[in-house]
Amino acid sequence: MYPLLIVSVLLLLAIMLFMKMWSANRMPGKKKRAQAVAELKAEMDTWSADLVPLNKEELDLFSVAQDKQVIKGGAGATAKGTFTTIFHEPVVSYSYRRYLGKKENELLYVRTAEHEYVYWTEEGKTNLEIDGNPVGLMEGGALFGKKTGKELARIAATARENYLPVSVGNREVGSLQLKPLGKDDPLNQRAFQFIPEDLNDKEEQLLMSLATRELVKRSIPK
Repeated sequence: MYPLLIVSVLLLLAIMLFMKMWSANRMPGKKKRAQAVAELKAEMDTWSADLVPLNKEELDLFSVAQDKQVIKGGAGATAKGTFTTIFHEPVVSYSYRRYLGKKENELLYVRTAEHEYVYWTEEGKTNLEIDGNPVGLMEGGALFGKKTGKELARIAATARENYLPVSVGNREVGSLQLKPLGKDDPLNQRAFQFIPEDLNDKEEQLLMSLATRELVKRSIPK
């Protein structure tokens, strides 16, 4: 009798542990998503450095290198880190959470000195918010406006030499380096090329919304 009781208790505990893990790694419902984002923000406040404001000069120096990157695998993989310039100035911090599902289910929170970007991916489709305002839906490399459904920006799927061009509307606003050209020269670690001198704030935000997500996804094991 006692062995059977012990087995039953252990089985019950195993089921309870499994249900707890499943619940913790399940995509939050829409009513709880604001709380999930708030938790990432609060956590980031404790470890992210004071970020240097982005301008044309800082974008030219933006590096693919990260400072303090931490990745945890498993069913609900998490990651966080800070992208720096080639001179190790912190410019963009992020926190990432992957949830269970057959397709991509994930949350990415990105912070610059001036803006916040929130990406909710459910069943492979990503909704983007900038500074708390819904912007649109990301599918593949394109961003479509939430209200109009028209394409706002796109990161190319096909490389041009070693770069992925990024366009906003009909204008190319920069190219994201596909692979670092070498670690010996920090100039070869730059993320962007061909950024126009007259880049405006809207173009910068859309450039960063596409490029930062691409850089984060590259750095996280699938």
